[in-house]
Amino acid sequence: MSFGIRTVKTVMSLYLLVFVLPSTGEAYATNTESTDQTGFLVITADRGFVGNEEIREAFLPFSVNHPAALVFVTDERTQQTLQSALASLHSRNVSRIVVLPLFISAAEPHYQLIYQLITQKNKIAPTIFAQPYGESYFAVEALAAWLRTMEHTARQNLLVVGFGAQNDKDRRAMYNDWMRIIKQASAGINFRSINALILPERSENESPEGYMNSIKRKLSNVLTSLPAIKNSKNQVILFALGPKHDSMMSLDARLKQLLPQNAVLNNFGIEPQQLTMWMKREANRHLPLAAEDTGVILFAHGSDFHWNENLRTAVHPLMDRYKIEFAFSMADPLTIEHALHKLEQRGAKAAIIVSAFATKNSFRKEIAHLVGMDIEDPETKQAIANSKTQNGHGKHGHGESSKPVPRILTSLPAIWTGGYEDSPLFAKALFDRVLALSKDPSKETVILTAHGAQDDQHNDKWLQNLENITHQIRSNGGENFKAFKVATWREDWPKKRAPWVKKTRAMVTEANKQGGTAIVIPARTTSTGPEKKFLEGLKFELGEGFAPHPLFTQWVDEQIQQGIKQHEEAINN
Repeated sequence: MSFGIRTVKTVMSLYLLVFVLPSTGEAYATNTESTDQTGFLVITADRGFVGNEEIREAFLPFSVNHPAALVFVTDERTQQTLQSALASLHSRNVSRIVVLPLFISAAEPHYQLIYQLITQKNKIAPTIFAQPYGESYFAVEALAAWLRTMEHTARQNLLVVGFGAQNDKDRRAMYNDWMRIIKQASAGINFRSINALILPERSENESPEGYMNSIKRKLSNVLTSLPAIKNSKNQVILFALGPKHDSMMSLDARLKQLLPQNAVLNNFGIEPQQLTMWMKREANRHLPLAAEDTGVILFAHGSDFHWNENLRTAVHPLMDRYKIEFAFSMADPLTIEHALHKLEQRGAKAAIIVSAFATKNSFRKEIAHLVGMDIEDPETKQAIANSKTQNGHGKHGHGESSKPVPRILTSLPAIWTGGYEDSPLFAKALFDRVLALSKDPSKETVILTAHGAQDDQHNDKWLQNLENITHQIRSNGGENFKAFKVATWREDWPKKRAPWVKKTRAMVTEANKQGGTAIVIPARTTSTGPEKKFLEGLKFELGEGFAPHPLFTQWVDEQIQQGIKQHEEAINN
């Protein structure tokens, strides 16, 4: 028996779009009074009874809180059922429709046809197509999670099998998308080789036996072409939302029968719960973000109770406007995940991650990996590519695992802001710290100190930021001070730290000559750094960092507003 969807001759008679509505109207009681709301049309290919039940299992929890219809693809009743689905959304006062494509690739023929039908036949409301599931980090993580469980990968060939091509053009385009996902999912995991094979659907004039023999030959040919492995089998993974009529009539069951002896099929499936979360996240990505729905994660280094409490105190005035959680760590996955889940529980619709680090790229690569921005956000991908070091602090003296850590699946789209660099608010706050200690500016040398970086080029950039801050201070009331100096401790790297400790001690000594005074201001998130330790035995006045200070509170608020603006721009684009 065939496990493919048969191809028919005309575009207009290829599929039946079956829409699934909520079981009751009660789920929309709070929404039906609105005259301007967004509806969601989830589109997917027919997979047979069990496969479709899995899709329904994913869809129903999503439909409880969203005006939504689920569309399957089967036969010639396309136009009528599509119009009915769209009309059902319109009847719920939907003025805008977002299509959520539950497809691995936009090159899949099913997707291409449904896209054409919706754009041609929808006259009810403006329609926006979200990116297909396969372009999300959810798809990458679904495959990566399985790959991370595999052992001895360096001695194994990996073949990932997709499904649904109808001709060579489809196959080539789909192959490119599957290979993109495989490369992203296998990053940091060393396989001997990786490859993809896109299986075709059975055509209408092809016999089941002929089709099965053709698939068997394709599998044998590609597996035979892989590098030979002694005492090991090729690893095959089915990565597709493919046919699944029952446990025996399924694509993976057929593959087990068709694989040659030199290969083994790994049992892998995309969980319905993950698809539900993907739907919720895509919905949140396309809905306006009100202040009360805005989740904020204040991301900072963290230290003892007093250090941490300084930041809590600083953002307390904002807690009535936004949902704020804290993640004090060096991008610790469990800490970030805990903050995200708390925001989800509190009803947030997005997570703006405000980085309260001195440089905007500190730990950006690690956070981007955890929340998928390295997969989905072009600006983040470019920033990571342009960044020579992993983060603003280098490796910070901590070890790294050999395999990439799991990504955090969340219903909240994540937005990255922050890194105070040479922000005018930061400069003004530091000047306030200076003025609080100043007695006679004409005799006082202000020395700004900072953590510093391991990489010389990045450390130079840090020093330039400090110089920019001193220029701002001079231009805004600080022109009467005797001098301004800057230094970075490079405190986690002893060989690079020693010269800077010597330089900074010399700055303090020089400042104290002829009755002068050294005012040392840590250009840090809060509190002080190692100034007392490294300048022991010298005379100096010591200030504190950015928070708590009203200008730090203002800076955080501005970063949140910037994140909301980025969210709105993404919707409009």
